[in-house]
Amino acid sequence: MKYKIIEPQHYQQIQNQYHVNSLLAKVIESRQYDENTLKDFINPRLIYHDFSLFEEADMTLERIHEAIENHEKICIYGDYDCDGILATTILVQAFLELGVEVGYHIPNRFDDGYGLNVKRVEQMAQKGYSLIITVDNGVKAFEAVERANELGVDVIITDHHQFDNDLPDACTFIHTKLSPDYPFKEISGGFVAYKLASALLGRQDKYLYCLAAITTVSDMMPLLDENRSLVKKALIFMKEEKYPSLELLLGNQQTYSTTSIGFVIAPKINSFGRLPEFCSPNVLVKYFLKNAPRDFMVKVSQMAISLNTKRQTMTNQQYEMAKEGMGDDFLYWSSDQVHEGLVGLIAGKYTREYERPGFVMAYDEKKGLYKGSARSIEGFSLHQFFMEHQDQFVAFGGHSLAGGFTVDEAHYDSCYQCIKDALKDLHLHPTTTVLHIDEQDIDIKNVESLSLLEPFGMSNEEPLYMLKDVPVSQIQQLSQGKHLKMQTDLNRSHVSMLYFQHGDLYGKLKNIKKMSVIGTLQINEYRNQKSLNFIIKDIV
Repeated sequence: MKYKIIEPQHYQQIQNQYHVNSLLAKVIESRQYDENTLKDFINPRLIYHDFSLFEEADMTLERIHEAIENHEKICIYGDYDCDGILATTILVQAFLELGVEVGYHIPNRFDDGYGLNVKRVEQMAQKGYSLIITVDNGVKAFEAVERANELGVDVIITDHHQFDNDLPDACTFIHTKLSPDYPFKEISGGFVAYKLASALLGRQDKYLYCLAAITTVSDMMPLLDENRSLVKKALIFMKEEKYPSLELLLGNQQTYSTTSIGFVIAPKINSFGRLPEFCSPNVLVKYFLKNAPRDFMVKVSQMAISLNTKRQTMTNQQYEMAKEGMGDDFLYWSSDQVHEGLVGLIAGKYTREYERPGFVMAYDEKKGLYKGSARSIEGFSLHQFFMEHQDQFVAFGGHSLAGGFTVDEAHYDSCYQCIKDALKDLHLHPTTTVLHIDEQDIDIKNVESLSLLEPFGMSNEEPLYMLKDVPVSQIQQLSQGKHLKMQTDLNRSHVSMLYFQHGDLYGKLKNIKKMSVIGTLQINEYRNQKSLNFIIKDIV
């Protein structure tokens, strides 16, 4: 992997101006924060933008209150990923607390596809629903909204996805990008739903606030502004309240963090949407409601663990198949054996490993279609590519770094050629930024000060450091040879350097006296004693 190494030049000015240590000053310099953002980090305050700032907030609340007063049937229509499932739960729970039972539907990835569709609108109208509220979808549901209007059903769209110039003829919209007065545009579908829920309830709710925080991490929203406040505060609530629905998914060996949400909790939720043939994602809405029976929750959480393990195994197996088809400077692979619900994970795995764009498709021989998912890196925008080559696709959507698409048999080869041509003259630069620090920057107090910048996540990534020519005093294998642990004495601290999953390098490294490493810094606490770990990501 190639890295973009940052050599701090002006960190001493930051040290003097903001009275921070050299390590924190170097990280701040590397982030190039403007003054307001930096003040928010160093002097944290809770940021929360009120629901009233949405352009059609009043109209939306009026229509919902009218529906409640007239005892109309209301249905919440969600999406099959973590954001959509929890956004649905947030609104269903809010209505329950208002004494209103509402219907809800999480679409099946394969039967329904993404977003509100005509067939489901007709079914809801038949069942007597007169108001549909979408969460985490809707801005592109033109036909479905048109059909709803014909049937006398109002649709309130709450969404956060990109839209083109036209919008469906919905009753009202709750969307940051349609609201000039809403100051921060990049919030999740779940956080949008939470804003509506808290406006309906006339108060904040700790548990629903935590669910919104999970959607913010799972949907990789930038952890800045109110998103950062949301996740930071919610992590405290989760640790204090120990909500059963979250505890069962977290497991005993974990603590609440952006990492455990992103890599432990969210994947278990997402596995239902990816493998709906084993269990409908609709059961998760009932699971996350406050009055869910304990035995039901235990059963669903066990299913979540089982499904996620199955998903991991299938993804790894199919990724190995995909790698056999690697060539050129990108992955373009299809198979009738690949699971359609996993194509995005396989493409993402490739893109992370090789820092190149990945296009992975499930081939449906009966329909003659390739349904795919793509992942990219900075420098090659998928959205721009799709827009410039619309003639190649039956359907497409997404943003610059991730998207979905469908190609027919007639355009399969020409689509490959278009990608090849588009990448031919592009010089894609490494996306991994590394900060070069010195051994005098490292001590427990300095590393602890980095908590000011937490929680880490999208657009506020955990800093990755380079240490050059570190002296190695001892090296050993851990966990029956699975991992490596090296000891080093720096200028001000003793540090354990851990290299997970690389125990096989012991023979090559056992006599090494110095090494240059890239990784992250971590405080280890054992029996009230603190020590420093450097988690190695790469040896360079």
